[in-house]
Amino acid sequence: MLTLACSTLCFTQQPLDEALQRIAQLGFRYVDLGVQRWSHVSALGLVQSGEGFAASLQRGLERHNLALSTMNVGLDRNADASLEEQAAAVCALAASHELTAVCINAPANGTSFGAAIVELRQLAAVAARYDVTLCLETHVNCLTEIPALAVRLVESVPNLGLALDPSHFYAGPWQGRDFAATFPHTHIVHLRDAGSTPDKILVPPGQGIVDFSGLLRGLTQIGYAGPLSVEYIDTRVSPEAYDAHVAHVTEMASLAERILAKLQAPFS
Repeated sequence: MLTLACSTLCFTQQPLDEALQRIAQLGFRYVDLGVQRWSHVSALGLVQSGEGFAASLQRGLERHNLALSTMNVGLDRNADASLEEQAAAVCALAASHELTAVCINAPANGTSFGAAIVELRQLAAVAARYDVTLCLETHVNCLTEIPALAVRLVESVPNLGLALDPSHFYAGPWQGRDFAATFPHTHIVHLRDAGSTPDKILVPPGQGIVDFSGLLRGLTQIGYAGPLSVEYIDTRVSPEAYDAHVAHVTEMASLAERILAKLQAPFS
């Protein structure tokens, strides 16, 4: 069954427990944990204090009657810990919540295809030990900004999938052309509206050009049953604009719910 989650990246300006409380107050029951250098915890942070963070996270989830449905991870190639160590710490946390897939950042543009495959095979092998599938986020300035290359990457590496963020296919060089070829490889979906230029990678729901009806119809037709994660990142939101930001989170969730109801797609 599809799950509608809210990313903790929507509320990084608040401590984690307050972010979880806000997510629950908005009516969500599922959480997408952002694991980024600029969020509540980083991949390096999980390497250094994974058990401590895991216990704190579990208390917060239980306190607010929430469940973890996925994670959005930025592996840090400049950290003191290796990518394999970071992936192991991330997947250990994921496995403790019985997650089957987590999102990671794709190799940047300029990385040779061969080098990317070598690195991704190593990381995917680490994840396989925890029964977790790593999913490359479709993202501008990365090898996954073009659907065909994103598909080629995941088809070249066992235990690798895609985390589909359509906003990057609209605001980036692909310019909203057909990207249905990514659907069969998709394990995670990020939801936010976008325009046709990089400075409009995140706009209020309904003010962009993302075809959410077509997206969700296409995914449900192939039997997609993973998490749909609302991801309105708050790092650049000013205090005076924060109420509007929160409204965008709820509006995106409501839009997804209406479309899924019309498609008669079961979700929770």
